[in-house]
Amino acid sequence: MRAPWFLILFTTPIIHSASSFGQFTTTKSRLPSPFHQIKEIAIDAKRNNFSTAARILFSDLRGGGNENEGNSECVGSAAPEKDSNKGNESWGISLSLFITYLTVMAAKCALPSTLAILSSTNSGLIHQSTKLSRDDVISRLLALSTLSIAAGKIFLGPVIDSLGGIKSLQITLLALVMCLGSIGIAQTCPTLSSLALYIIIVDFGFSSCWAACVKTIREYTEEKRWSKEIGRLAMAARLGNAISFAFFAWLLQWASSRTPANVVASGVDTSWRWVYRASGAIQLIPLAMLTHFGRKGRDDLAIQKEVKSNKAEQTTTRSSPMVSLSILRRQARKPEFWLHLLSRTITMVLVSFLLFIPTFMTQCYEMSTSSAARVGSVFALGCLASVSTLAAKTYPSSDSARMQSQSSFQSNNDQSLTPIYKRKACFMAMFLALSTGCLSAQMLFLNSIIDLSSTLGSMLMFLWGFSLAIPFYLPSSMFSLKRGGKEGAATIADAFDVSGFGLLAVFNGFVARVIGVKGDLNSMLLHRKQAWIPVFSLMLGGSIVAMLSLFSAVWLEGKRDFKSTN
Repeated sequence: MRAPWFLILFTTPIIHSASSFGQFTTTKSRLPSPFHQIKEIAIDAKRNNFSTAARILFSDLRGGGNENEGNSECVGSAAPEKDSNKGNESWGISLSLFITYLTVMAAKCALPSTLAILSSTNSGLIHQSTKLSRDDVISRLLALSTLSIAAGKIFLGPVIDSLGGIKSLQITLLALVMCLGSIGIAQTCPTLSSLALYIIIVDFGFSSCWAACVKTIREYTEEKRWSKEIGRLAMAARLGNAISFAFFAWLLQWASSRTPANVVASGVDTSWRWVYRASGAIQLIPLAMLTHFGRKGRDDLAIQKEVKSNKAEQTTTRSSPMVSLSILRRQARKPEFWLHLLSRTITMVLVSFLLFIPTFMTQCYEMSTSSAARVGSVFALGCLASVSTLAAKTYPSSDSARMQSQSSFQSNNDQSLTPIYKRKACFMAMFLALSTGCLSAQMLFLNSIIDLSSTLGSMLMFLWGFSLAIPFYLPSSMFSLKRGGKEGAATIADAFDVSGFGLLAVFNGFVARVIGVKGDLNSMLLHRKQAWIPVFSLMLGGSIVAMLSLFSAVWLEGKRDFKSTN
């Protein structure tokens, strides 16, 4: 029997697990040798006992070995079925979260993909306002959608901590199905005003998804797998963006070709509604997966109690919003909280510059519209490359695990090894130093000090995306998981994003005004380049501040944790 191919993304061979972590070498009684495991797998496969073989093969989903202190046998024994269910549930939750964030971020691209059609008079949407033009309504829609996200970040964190991650995601996905599906039906969304109302509700729901995913990771996953889970969410976000733009472009073309002749003759283009129908329909996939795997978790709360990183928090009750807020207030008294908030806020602005990359490449590098759009995909590809290859290596989840592996070597060496938190701080500083270097090169180009071709400019965008993804996604999320615990992880994660979305709204308005006043394509190239200098000056300064603040935050956080464990 072959395991499904997509399990490769969420599992690692047990041999690698046994040989990679030095901390398990001192407890041989807990984990049989890899050769013994391979032998048992072969025996069980010959006997057609595939359930036992599968449990052995994917046992690293439970953390690389048996977590029960008194049980020295994890292969070929009459182990309780809950061990197997625990591994299946962990795999199921990981895959469910990946699919959830991929489909949600794909649906988030529905509005940008259809904005040009919605702004035109042939969209089929009735414009009822006499005081505002159609463009004014769309502009206010974009502003209100940003405010809706910020409002969700303010109010939904304690609610998510109280309800739990999976239930919060189920409610959000159900709301997305209803609202996006309603936009796709002419009878339920006939006017621009009704469209604006649905979009505001959708964005309010979008704001809860990241915190709810973080909360679910905290509830169902061991600490040493946290960074991998956060990295997978980041991969899902970028894959969702990249896939959705291409899919929606094809869907619009397909829908236009199937439009009846009488509708085409009237000049009405309703192909955009298919984008929202598809965006709502795909949310049913993660909704079904979360319902299936979440039910298993609720039926057996002992699974969560046995997770090693959560042993001290064995409880079957949900936290209240007041408890979540008290945890947030307690963490807000520490300097590393504000340093993480500062770096998260700035890196959110830098990562979100993706929206303006096609315009920048068109105006300053004189690229075609289609080529400039592909540069945006290059930036996203750089983000995807870093989180998929370096997330767990540069920002590991568990300091204690690494410290144990280091201590095994220190007995044979006189010199002590560098604590892992110092390495993490240096890696984050290196990433943001690379970001600063990319922005500095762009500044030199805009000031006509150096000359860059469109190919070199695209390479700089790839490196810039590569340098930003891990500092943006991992440190603040890991801080929320560790310091927030089960009761406050989502609240702290949302608190980090509130100021980020506020600053992002101001920054986007500033960029739009600069481009609109001085950056039109009819002006000279020199004037267009000069129009972008204030924008890149702000981002360059922000990158330097983020580098210093994130280095200090990771250093102080790790130093405090290191002292508390020694």
